Amino acid sequence: MAHNNHVTDGFNKDVSPLYGMSAALEYYLDLARDWEDPNPAPRITTHEGIRVVRDDDLVGSKVRGGDCLISTLPEHIDTIVYVQPRTGLAGVSLLDVAKRHGKKVKLFMPSSKKISVHQACCIERGCDYDFYRIAAMPNLNLIAKKWADRHPNAFFVPLGLKHELVTAGFVKVASRIKEPDEVYLATSTGVLTRSLQIAWPNAKFTSVCVSRNMKAGELGVAEPISEPLAFQASEKTHNLPPFPNIATYDGKVWKYIPKNSDKDILFWNVGGEPELLDDSIYDRIDSYRDWSKNETTVA
Repeated sequence: MAHNNHVTDGFNKDVSPLYGMSAALEYYLDLARDWEDPNPAPRITTHEGIRVVRDDDLVGSKVRGGDCLISTLPEHIDTIVYVQPRTGLAGVSLLDVAKRHGKKVKLFMPSSKKISVHQACCIERGCDYDFYRIAAMPNLNLIAKKWADRHPNAFFVPLGLKHELVTAGFVKVASRIKEPDEVYLATSTGVLTRSLQIAWPNAKFTSVCVSRNMKAGELGVAEPISEPLAFQASEKTHNLPPFPNIATYDGKVWKYIPKNSDKDILFWNVGGEPELLDDSIYDRIDSYRDWSKNETTVA
């Protein structure tokens, strides 16, 4: 489905219009003042004149912001609840962070006739999971939230890890990196681009929108590029960057970035493909479910 009808209002929904960007930076840094990222500091390499944040060194960038959130949860919370799309590193990232803090992860995932590699990696790494055949991801988000609301030991995390502590974690990590002139990154929910805009208020941002139309406040000040390839489609090999990436996500950005320019341009690479150790899981897991059963029943 085409996604070229973005709301470009210049408003960052994670910044209060009453206080502005400078106060937002102070607010989020204060929110994360007692948190230190347990992961290695971002490694930055240069390719064709572009500074690249190499979070392909990690499970994915979301282990950074995710840790800032999960590390603060009360002890009685033992289960993190999230909606894992067919494509995306949020699920494996939450599993990595939850393991560090002694918590479990329950994922609600859209079903199909064959599970995706990212779904398979989540299952292999120990998540609890339910598959639902749904018309749209917001429907599944609602199902997952209702499940979490009925379980006092569960904590629901919205799509994209949209939470102010996740934003605070990203802001703190990025604020320790030299502010670039321009930033390019892949965008789905917009959590990362809005966080980086707070950390680097003077930079120009370009978001390559890979999955959907961006709604009011989601892009912040970023200029959107609508990627014509379908979200599940991989970028052509000759367009991919010369380092590990997600071909359905970050891999779609590299072709748009001006190379060897006179500007300090930074590309934030959120991760590489997770490794699936046992591909027999594709034969063992049947994610296909009856539509009406799953739309009306939440255990």
